[in-house]
Amino acid sequence: SSNLNLLNENILTYTTSFKEHAFDVVAGVTFQSNHEERTYSEAQDFPNYTLGANNLGLADKPLPPSGSVQEWGLNSYLGRLNYRFKDRYLFTVTGRIDGSSRFGNNNRYGFFPSGAFAWRISDEAFLKSSKVVSDLKARVSYGITGNDGIGLYSSLSQYGTGRTVFGDQQVLMTQASRIANPDLKWEKTAQFDVGFDLGLYNNRLQFTADYYVKTTSDLLLGVQLPVTTGFTSVTRNVGSLENKGFEFGINTVNIDGVVKWTSNGNISFNQNKVLKLNDADQYLVGATYGAGTSIVKVGEPVGSFYGNVFDGIWQTTDEIKAAGAMARSGDLPGALKYKDLSGDGVFNEATDRQILGNGLPKFIYGFTNTVSFKGMDLSIFIQGVQGNQIMNYTRRSMDSSDPSQAFLKSYYESAWRADKPSQTSPSIRQWRPTNTDSYFVEEGSFLRLKNVSLGYNLPLKSKYLNKARVYISGQNLLTFTKYRGYDPEVNSDFNSNTSYGVDVYAYPSARTYTIGASFSF
Repeated sequence: SSNLNLLNENILTYTTSFKEHAFDVVAGVTFQSNHEERTYSEAQDFPNYTLGANNLGLADKPLPPSGSVQEWGLNSYLGRLNYRFKDRYLFTVTGRIDGSSRFGNNNRYGFFPSGAFAWRISDEAFLKSSKVVSDLKARVSYGITGNDGIGLYSSLSQYGTGRTVFGDQQVLMTQASRIANPDLKWEKTAQFDVGFDLGLYNNRLQFTADYYVKTTSDLLLGVQLPVTTGFTSVTRNVGSLENKGFEFGINTVNIDGVVKWTSNGNISFNQNKVLKLNDADQYLVGATYGAGTSIVKVGEPVGSFYGNVFDGIWQTTDEIKAAGAMARSGDLPGALKYKDLSGDGVFNEATDRQILGNGLPKFIYGFTNTVSFKGMDLSIFIQGVQGNQIMNYTRRSMDSSDPSQAFLKSYYESAWRADKPSQTSPSIRQWRPTNTDSYFVEEGSFLRLKNVSLGYNLPLKSKYLNKARVYISGQNLLTFTKYRGYDPEVNSDFNSNTSYGVDVYAYPSARTYTIGASFSF
């Protein structure tokens, strides 16, 4: 394989000031292109391996070779104007035009402007001599950004090669593998933000607050197609969604003497909601793991878990027979049973579904304390996430009836048995899960002792050594959570923009201890 990436950036800056006015202007144009070629050859059954892969023609069984080439390009024109008046009133205006080869011919370029204003109130005459307020700045901004994070050639028809049999002979064929969408265009996100920064008592107490509204339009999404079309999905601009919320931060100097103690914390609240879908009120999204794991629905957060609702455990054969169509074919005592959400007296995996939760948290937070005394310093950092759910596909795989899978000891101990019935844990190997159901949706909130670090600066006096420090630290030391998987901080579907909080054998964050030393000369 070979890959060539070319980047050319040209930036012009002009700065000037007179009296109480100051300007700086930036203009630029950038070009980027990427060209990648791959060739693959394989052969089997060699008389000897002396030459390795340097002579594939020696093999008794050569296999068809393959090759590919792909290109993409970006082109941008940008400009920015900053204006300052008395260093108290700050204005910024920017604009850029971006072009991407990933979109249709008529929509490759998009225009993305922004503007911002800041007022340093603490420099005004009525606050300049204040003994309480040491810094106060108000901010407001609005801007639009673009996203082209989709696969290459998504706007074009694509054809692939394969092999089939005609007249008892294997022949090469060409077939359509992707449907064209020449109207594909930039996804745009417009964000409004208003906030302030406040410093009190010579900045011993600093506080920052922001309120934001982000609206994404022309949302890019891979939409599933009926199999009768001959294709599986197509990338479209399907609608818009909104994120809005508050962000707060605080820094304090609690003690400032021989002993120094500082604290800083932050918390962010976010609400996500799908505002519009162009040709439907919802899309079912097949995640990487499991069909129909999530749904994109107007009025709901993106990536909500969608499936059947767990309603206890079948206890006896007579109970299953009496339930009739509410039980699935092949269900045995100890199997999961589900709610009839449609109310028709029949359980149907496809129609008796509802939203089960969402992988996006309601708020996240972090808090750090640092204490130092005569060369020693101690730092403790905790972080937390609240209000999200996790689809535990690891447990779904390990608790199910698949005999090829191991299962958890805790499941073995709590599983339904005829002599030890349960309404919360099914029997071992006697049931099968639906595609997605609430039994495997778990609370994902957690509080974690993320990092603890203890260090000491050695009191050395040497003309060769300026500073020496030894330290010990630990990461991911403690986690408090109701989640039954290995790690609540997980998203196995990290490549998807519509699926969050899915755990499929995700490797947990390691607890790490570090001992080290640093020297400067």
